[in-house]
Amino acid sequence: MPDKKQDKIPTSKVARASKVFRTSMKVGANYIKHNAQKAVNRNVDENAFDEKNANELFKLMSQLKGSALKIAQMMSMDNGLLPKVYAEKFAQAQNSAMALSGPLVVNTFKKYIGKAPNEIYDSFKVNAVYAASIGQVHEAYKDGKKLAVKLQYPGVAESIHSDINMVKPLFLRFLGIKEKDVREYFEEFEERLTEECDYEKELRHAIQIAKWTEHVPNLIIPKYYKELSAKKILTMEWIDAQPLQQFIDTEKDQRKKNQVGQALLDFLHVSIHQHHEFHADPHPGNFLITKDNKLVVLDFGCVKKIPKDFYIHYFALVKDDVFNDPKKLRICLEHLDMLRKGDSKEVEALFYDTAVKAIRNLSMPMKSDTFYFGDKKFYDQLQSQGEEILNNKEFRKPSAMRGSKHAIYLHRTFFGLYSILYKLNATVNIDRSFIDHIKI
Repeated sequence: MPDKKQDKIPTSKVARASKVFRTSMKVGANYIKHNAQKAVNRNVDENAFDEKNANELFKLMSQLKGSALKIAQMMSMDNGLLPKVYAEKFAQAQNSAMALSGPLVVNTFKKYIGKAPNEIYDSFKVNAVYAASIGQVHEAYKDGKKLAVKLQYPGVAESIHSDINMVKPLFLRFLGIKEKDVREYFEEFEERLTEECDYEKELRHAIQIAKWTEHVPNLIIPKYYKELSAKKILTMEWIDAQPLQQFIDTEKDQRKKNQVGQALLDFLHVSIHQHHEFHADPHPGNFLITKDNKLVVLDFGCVKKIPKDFYIHYFALVKDDVFNDPKKLRICLEHLDMLRKGDSKEVEALFYDTAVKAIRNLSMPMKSDTFYFGDKKFYDQLQSQGEEILNNKEFRKPSAMRGSKHAIYLHRTFFGLYSILYKLNATVNIDRSFIDHIKI
């Protein structure tokens, strides 16, 4: 349960910008102090400096909620692009952000639906059990059923556009690129975040994906209650289970870990390959493990639909007869906007080599019937590519801003999946039948 409570969320653009400004001043002061210390002592603790700034940034994002905290959550996923201290701190966005106070919870219910929680449920605990980026979860009871009630933070949906515009200049300045070169990526991010704030849409997604994956062994998707839900309040059955991260940290039986890993991979593969629509937020905070070792999937706010043309050319790269045929490979890479007609030889070589390396890494598990995700060499290869891209100045040029926007959340999902399977040290079976249905 979150320890600290928040009595007020800044909802106006001015109030939110003011908090960003104050935090940037604190971080700037930390840099000045740190550089002064380094001038007289080269052995200054860099981790302590990173931790101080990470604390300031996470505190800011936790208070702002919404897009700001979601960015922290996304950045915390293992991809080699953040120092370890930042990644570990931002990972708290998954389920332990600062929660709303009891009075603010009651007032938020009244604002959304004109009723206090105790007028809707037989009993309702105002102290949140979990607090994350878009909303927080409360325990409640109705007609003898134990329920989980997700309450959206005030002002989150209304501030998405302005929050992204506040973050965008920092991103553009860091990479040294122009807004027009990354506009479609920001639009994709904003579209997904806007959908996450629509709990009625999340309810429909959860019910639909539950039907699609009901045959997957050892998988549970909670029942959702439409009559107790609204656009910013979502009610579902409560399932007693431990957080996935706790299971990873404490479970000694590798067979149980393999079973959980298999359920997770099958859940995502069925959604992606059979229905082209999938849960695109696979961080540990969105999964629980029951006492009988079943995987519980939570939070269907971020669901991505894959266009058929993109799906075909993306997953065709897994096929050896495509990957090893220069002509077919080029067709796929052009469809995915990794190669462009008119590229110079230098630019084409850069993106061709980068794409080929990424394909080899991501598709390796899909090329065998059984795969051991605990292989550190495989995992380090995934991590190191992110670092290589970040450190290569060529990827900061306008011509480097390419790749289909539809790949953003698909890549994120695979990196999140592979990261969890690595932590589980899991060996799983791969259903490769989807490959036979892909023709280009």
